[in-house]
Amino acid sequence: MRAFLALPVRPPADLPVAALVDGLRARVAGVRWVSTATTHVTLHFFADLPTERLASVVGAVGESLSDQPAAVLRPRELGSFPAGRRARVLWLGVEDSAALNLLAARVRSAVSSCGFALEERPFRAHVTLGRPGPRFDRAAWLSELERPAGIPEFIADRVVLYESRGGHHEREVFALAAPSRAAVP
Repeated sequence: MRAFLALPVRPPADLPVAALVDGLRARVAGVRWVSTATTHVTLHFFADLPTERLASVVGAVGESLSDQPAAVLRPRELGSFPAGRRARVLWLGVEDSAALNLLAARVRSAVSSCGFALEERPFRAHVTLGRPGPRFDRAAWLSELERPAGIPEFIADRVVLYESRGGHHEREVFALAAPSRAAVP
């Protein structure tokens, strides 16, 4: 199955992110925009997670997060991968923090311990907003980059294993401890 581990965008940021996508949908043509029901920050993507290996992944991730405090996520600027004319993913960036990097490292370590290859590129926290198509209005997107996103911070208090099958469906939820003062930066 296609699946991924992610931090869902939670209140109070979920509705502003949905409004941001709705506004972009109206102003930037030629993009396949995400469903705002399941916006998230991906920690690991499984192109193929065999069902017979699901229990080991769930166990390893659950154990790695058993004492993991929640993290405060601070959405920031809009951007794309790659930057420039060949953008394939449009995103909302999330500020780098020690708490977020520790959380991502623990998830990646658990996944690796189950024998799955990890993404070679460094972790860069973001919320995917859309994927440009052949009729992408790049000029409109570039003008959007000048606007502040204005999305409030939120507490990442759970990691979700989503299954992708014509949409994203929650399979497992790993609750994190309440954020400590040390986890807030």
